[in-house]
Amino acid sequence: MTSRLALLSLLCAFALPVHAQDAADGPVHMTPEFCFVFPVVSLNKHDVSVKYPVMINPITVLKPGMVLRVIYMPPVQTESNNLIAAHHGTMEQSYSRETANTDAYAASLPPDVAHELDRQRKRVWEVPNNFVLAIAQYPTDMMHLVYSPTGGDMIDQLEDTSFSFFDGMFVGSPNGGIEVLGVEKTSYSDQAGVKPGDQILAVGNIPMHGDDLSAFASAFSTVKAAAKTNEQSSFPMTIRSPGGATRTVALGLPPSIKSFINSGL
Repeated sequence: MTSRLALLSLLCAFALPVHAQDAADGPVHMTPEFCFVFPVVSLNKHDVSVKYPVMINPITVLKPGMVLRVIYMPPVQTESNNLIAAHHGTMEQSYSRETANTDAYAASLPPDVAHELDRQRKRVWEVPNNFVLAIAQYPTDMMHLVYSPTGGDMIDQLEDTSFSFFDGMFVGSPNGGIEVLGVEKTSYSDQAGVKPGDQILAVGNIPMHGDDLSAFASAFSTVKAAAKTNEQSSFPMTIRSPGGATRTVALGLPPSIKSFINSGL
């Protein structure tokens, strides 16, 4: 009985229900506040992918055909973004609340719990709306995505990555360019006036060409790092709104120590 209760409580905290009702194709509410539709689509009866390329963190581009398996929140807080890599040992140990230095047998979860968590962790969510609901309910900075770049089912064919947007911008390429799909409220991008639907033409003096999301990430990192080094208060980004108007916005940076000194604080 105790084992079953432990299993139930862990699963409730670990994953959303597989059978979710279909929702309207509209924005959802996130924490942090972030309204957008995660562009998911059914590949077939069992597999879910993205409709077009999207970038969920500075190094991860999801492309059509890649199989999305599950979004989850780690049951323990670790220094690593990858729950499995945070422990040296078996997969069962990676779900333990104990540290990696604890004896392996003491650190492991009960076998039936570990097996069920492993099954939940690796299974395919067959309903696209599950991903929309997960993003609506889970904190952005704590979500992890398990996906398969090749569509394979083996554990060594799965990738585990976290969500991290560009100063609050979720970007993708639905129409051949670099487009803002969503903006977190109160983020630097929101404060700069960036809106969903804006097309990014340049970051600093680095122009964007085509739909190369990785090139955008590299340019964003380079220009932002240079602005920090020069102790600037912001850095420019040129965008074009859906109506065709082109403008340059200033993405803010946290105040530097020098600015505090100069202000007399």
